[in-house]
Amino acid sequence: MFAELAFDPLPVWIARACIATLFAQAALVKFGDRDLLEQHTAAYGVPGVLQPAATRALPVIEGVAAALLLTPWHAAGAALAITLLLGYGAAMAWHRARGHALDCGCGGEPLAVSWVLVARNAALAVLAALAGMPAAARAMTWADFMVVAASVLLSTLLYAALHQVLRHRSGLQAQTRLRRT
Repeated sequence: MFAELAFDPLPVWIARACIATLFAQAALVKFGDRDLLEQHTAAYGVPGVLQPAATRALPVIEGVAAALLLTPWHAAGAALAITLLLGYGAAMAWHRARGHALDCGCGGEPLAVSWVLVARNAALAVLAALAGMPAAARAMTWADFMVVAASVLLSTLLYAALHQVLRHRSGLQAQTRLRRT
């Protein structure tokens, strides 16, 4: 279906680089704190017998997705990224719908699961879909790669800013709840 559809390589490479950066960072955070990852998998309801396997597999799978996105097998990396993003989003939505208050497990300071995070994962899945699309046969110039690098930097800063706003919002909501009691 998509074989005849080819996008300009610049937006495809921007999508690949941004999603690869996201998953590389996620994998490094998970590799760096296995105990916290185990706490997150427990909070999300991963059965105890599966937790050691999940704790070992998740950062590896995220790292593989990141690496594949920057290779000729980028479509497989994009499919893996989409699966992870939608799976994480579905788990967050399930817990949010039941009123569970837990950390999203996104890395960094704790951030409560919210519908905004579910929507963020859906939007990132769309970006990952673009990353998996075939690119037109146009040679990328050094200027194109500079745009890709600047786009990754900008998207990383925007992603971090969104998380900071959401953390601040969660803190304000918690303070409001405390004042009401």
